[in-house]
Amino acid sequence: MKHIKAQILRLTSVFLAPDNDPYKFTLIGEQLYTKEAILVKNSRIHIVRKKYSTKIPHDDRVLINEDHYLLLLHVDNLAHFFHDIFFPLYVMWRTQPKKIFASISDNSFTKDFLIAVFGQENIYFADPKIPYGFLNITPTPEGRDLKDFPDYLNICNEIKQRCLSSLGIVELRNNNYLYGRNELARKNLLNIDPQFLQEHDIKSVALSKLSFKEVVALLSTAKSLIYMVGAGVFYLLFLDKNVQVLEINPIRNNSWAQMFGMDQLCRLSVLVSDNVQASEQPAQGDKVLDSHVYFDENIQSAIIKLLSHN
Repeated sequence: MKHIKAQILRLTSVFLAPDNDPYKFTLIGEQLYTKEAILVKNSRIHIVRKKYSTKIPHDDRVLINEDHYLLLLHVDNLAHFFHDIFFPLYVMWRTQPKKIFASISDNSFTKDFLIAVFGQENIYFADPKIPYGFLNITPTPEGRDLKDFPDYLNICNEIKQRCLSSLGIVELRNNNYLYGRNELARKNLLNIDPQFLQEHDIKSVALSKLSFKEVVALLSTAKSLIYMVGAGVFYLLFLDKNVQVLEINPIRNNSWAQMFGMDQLCRLSVLVSDNVQASEQPAQGDKVLDSHVYFDENIQSAIIKLLSHN
């Protein structure tokens, strides 16, 4: 796996607790204090590697006696969460199941997704403000490209099926959806023609405003999906190989679906448009990739072609 290379971070002179303290790891926020060797690379976990002048208040720790996988993600978007953090964790968990210690942002969507996949009984949701002590904890590697994992398509389908089963949802694909990201600050699809949508039986949806269950229920009925490129690539997980998908990119092809393998979960085509308007709140290093795109004749033609395959 070219993106997941083991490295050893050996920690020294860390004020943690008395030498006879059996709790070898302490987690405070995003910082993991330990004198043990850490054998994986994960940039979300800040390993303490220098001497601190203040002793950690080990007496105030919540003590965890059972070995867990560590899922730590306080600030990130949905796509990064899935590609970089969740998927490598899930691949390890399905081979060697054990409970998951999740220290994540207070996001009900992410929590509901984790519960649907792993089951409430297998997750401990932490309070990031509280220090925790562990007899043992297993940090998981950071990834990116799903194609690095053998059989990743079947694994994605397995994750989807676990969610559908947990939520009691059955796939019945008979709707066309357009997700223009218009409720967000960047990469909006501007001037969408409601008459065009009506004529072609397309429903406009604001997926980021929905709960996790509502998103899965909606996408389980999709026979086609038109969406603006972005973190919404995560939603492709809940489609299937017969769903027609049009991904709209401003200026040039920056499709994470194609880069990281999720294009194989559906029938994806990419449209690149230079009919754009700059975003007032760009977040990427290359600001042009955060541009809004106008809903023009080229996009309408691409949608009509997409729907003709249904």
